[in-house]
Parts: sequence; C-alpha cells; structure tokens
Amino acid sequence: GRLTLRGSTSDRPTFQKVFLEGEYDLDLGFTPRLIIDGGANVGYASVYFAQRFPDALVLAVEPEPENFRLLLSNTKAYPNIRCFKYALWPRHTRLAIENPSNNPDAFRVSECGDHGGSTWIETISILELMKQGGSTAIDLLKLDIEGAEKDLFEDESAAAWVARTKALIVETHDRFKPGCTPAIERTLAGHPFHRTERGESLFFLHDPMA
Repeated sequence: GRLTLRGSTSDRPTFQKVFLEGEYDLDLGFTPRLIIDGGANVGYASVYFAQRFPDALVLAVEPEPENFRLLLSNTKAYPNIRCFKYALWPRHTRLAIENPSNNPDAFRVSECGDHGGSTWIETISILELMKQGGSTAIDLLKLDIEGAEKDLFEDESAAAWVARTKALIVETHDRFKPGCTPAIERTLAGHPFHRTERGESLFFLHDPMA
C-alpha cells in the first residue's frame, strides 16, 4: 500500500529511520507472532513489521486523532495490522494531554482519572493488548511513547508483561522526562536481556538459554 508523508512534521525523518536507516532491522533469532507497536504514530514501523513478518499479528497503538487517521490509511492494505486508538499506560484510565498545542508526534500526558480537562485520551495496558492479541507472550514490543515509558516500567504491573516479552525496542525520552532510561533498566535488571543501542533506540533481547 501507499504511505502518506506529511510535510513539516516528523513523518519524513521517521520514515527515513524505519525504511532507509533500518533502525528496526534486528536479528531476533526467532520469528515473532505477536508484535505491539506502542506509539505507532502514522504506522511506518507497523508496516515495516507487517512486511518483514507477514505471519505476525501487529497491534498498532496510537492516541492522537490525526496520527490515528493516517495510521488507519497507511495500514489498511495489511490484514495483519490491528489499530487501537489509545495511549499505552499501566492501567485503563484517562490521561490529560499536557501540551495539546505541540506537534502531534510529541504529545505528553498525565493521569487525570475521569474528570480531567477537555483534552484527554483513553488508555490501554500492555496486558490488555496481549488479551486482544490472543497471546500469553509478546514477541516484540516497540515503544516510542514520549516519556510514558517511565510510567509503564515503574508500575508494579510491569513485572507481569516483562517476564513474557522476548524483545523490546524502546526510544527513551529522558530529555523531557528525566528517569526514563533508569526506570527501564531497573525493571529489566532481574530478567536475562542483552542490551544494545540502535540509533535512537535501546534494544533488549531475551536470552533463550537463561
């Protein structure tokens, strides 16, 4: 299918990162069956995964309405991609958007319960996504969620899905939410992951021999 690129947004550098620079061109050592693309934006990574792993189910999660509209358009040719208009968070709640006037690719959020301001988004947890995917394991979890990775990994619920995840690709956002990388490393420390860096992302691969 054809992919839309918007001018004067992060679409072009993101497209370049995924398709030209091969940031997600990882040797997993196995064929993934369930892939979660957290912070799918307009769908370039989801399309890349769907093309590379045609037998995998890709769950693309993106909360921002304009991004989500393009995500649906960019992924409609791929029956193995399912799109979810939510933000990833440790639990089901509503989040206030802290910077609604910023570019849609850089929304930052905070929990507001059921009575936040007018600009809010609904959340979904990683465990709920696993249920939606009909799987007890995540083969590949990609996260580019503008600092919310700190909240995900610091929550006590993280242990349940980290133990069932074979590979993670995480773009960290310590520059505007300090503590993201330490939170990830603390949570993963008790699990046998090999850590490498690729471009802007941290890559963690579970050691099958451990």
